Amino acid sequence: MRQFCLTSAARFCSSVFLFLGLCLCARPVLAQKQEVTVSLGGVFSQSRSFQGTGTAQISSDFNLEANYGYRFLHAKTAALYGEIEFVALPNRSVTSATAIVPKNYASLYVAPGLRLKFAPAARISPWVAIGGGYALYQQSAQFSNGQNTTNKFLNRGVFDFGGGLDYTLFRFLGLRAEVRDLVSGNPNLNFASSSSTQHNLISSGGIIVRF
Repeated sequence: MRQFCLTSAARFCSSVFLFLGLCLCARPVLAQKQEVTVSLGGVFSQSRSFQGTGTAQISSDFNLEANYGYRFLHAKTAALYGEIEFVALPNRSVTSATAIVPKNYASLYVAPGLRLKFAPAARISPWVAIGGGYALYQQSAQFSNGQNTTNKFLNRGVFDFGGGLDYTLFRFLGLRAEVRDLVSGNPNLNFASSSSTQHNLISSGGIIVRF
């Protein structure tokens, strides 16, 4: 039950580190305009309502996060970045007293977007970001009443928005704290939800490498 979650997380990490390695190879051409952030955090638990009566509880989970940013415009007051946000949630459990639900599920999100950073030359720089892209959900092999015989993979769109603070330690190194909401189509929880979308609110902290 837990293996499918760990396998998804491992594939995600391998893909991210390969991507980051390719980015680092571009340093001579795009010096000082790129940054890579690797973060660890968590997603908040939530309750989902059925059409009719009943609810399901989705647990909190840790999240693995990576972000690649490229600076397009720079001024004293603000800088505009293009970014690609990667997030993996390896194992969120699902429970319900009134419905048959998958025991847990994993999810991956990839969301290109834009980030506007204020006071980019200051030691502390606040920013806001917005984007959208792709969400992949994978159910566990077990339902709360037995074996899951349905399709375990589900593709959805995702809308990403949030904000945070960057703290510069050195010219090429910094820290980041952020909060984002990944609003996607519903995962397959085996019931008709009262809403067509699901909010996945995450908070995280990480290390920024600039090059």
